Amino acid sequence: MSNTPQNQDSLGEKLKVVFDSDNSDKNYNALKAIVSSVPAVGSLTVGFFDSYIVSPSMQRIRNFLEILVLELEELKSKIELIDFESPAFQTVLIRAYQIAVRTHKEQKLEALRNIVLNSSIPRILKDDILEMFLDWVDNFTELHISTLKHLHYLERYTPEQLDTYFPIGEENEAVYNQVLKDLADKGLISLREDFITEEDKGDMYWRSLAQTIHQLPVDFHIRPEKVMNLKTIKRQENINILLANCSRNGSSAQESRTTKLGKQFIKFIEYPSIQTEPM
Repeated sequence: MSNTPQNQDSLGEKLKVVFDSDNSDKNYNALKAIVSSVPAVGSLTVGFFDSYIVSPSMQRIRNFLEILVLELEELKSKIELIDFESPAFQTVLIRAYQIAVRTHKEQKLEALRNIVLNSSIPRILKDDILEMFLDWVDNFTELHISTLKHLHYLERYTPEQLDTYFPIGEENEAVYNQVLKDLADKGLISLREDFITEEDKGDMYWRSLAQTIHQLPVDFHIRPEKVMNLKTIKRQENINILLANCSRNGSSAQESRTTKLGKQFIKFIEYPSIQTEPM
C-alpha cells in the first residue's frame, strides 16, 4: 500500500488547472484557488494576490508557474514519496512565488523553481536553514548566483573561460570583489590567504626625509639594508589574484571553492538529484 499522502494529488491538479485554459481571468482565479487551498494561510495569501498580483496578464509569472507545474509532475513520476501537503513545501511554494514576482532574472527564477522542487522531497533542510537559504536567494543578485556556481564547478572552466566570464576593468573590478566578499561573509566560499613581505612604507618615508636633510650617515647609500625595515602582511584573494591562481594552476588542478555550506546551498538551488540522503 502506498505511503503517498492522501491529498498529494490535489495541489498538482490545481496547479495544472491554472494553464488548462487560455482565458487569463480564469487562470488568475484558478491560481487564487490554489493558494486558498493551503491550510491556515490560504485566506491571508488570497488577500496578497488581490493586493499585488492585480494583472492577470503577467506573462513572466505565468511562464514561471507553467514550467514549475511541468517539473513538479515530472518529479512526482520519479519519486513516489513527494509530499505536496507538507508545511515546508507549502511555505516554500508561497515564498518562492512572492520572490519571483519581484524579479525578471532567469537564473533567479530557475533557482526558485528548483527550491520548490527540492522542498517537495522528504529530505528537506531544517526550517531555520531553509529560511536562511530563501533569504539569500531573495537578496542575491544574479551575479552572486552565477559567480557562486562558477566557483563551485571551477574545474569545468579553462582560465580563458574564466577570464571571459570575469572581464576585469576599473569599472567592474570592485563589483566582483564585493560579490566575492558577500559570498565569503555568508560562509559559502573560501578565499585563500597568503603572506607577502614588503618594505614598511612609513619607514621609507622617514628615511627619505632624513636623507633630504642630511641626517643619514654617508654609508647609507652603500649599505641601505642596515636601516631598512620590512613587514609581513596577510592578503586575501581578490578577483585578480583568484584568476591569476587559476591561470597558473590550470582548470584540471582547480578545486571547488565552495564550503560545505556553499555546497549545501548549491544543491538547494539546483534541479534535485534523485536520491534520498539528507541535503
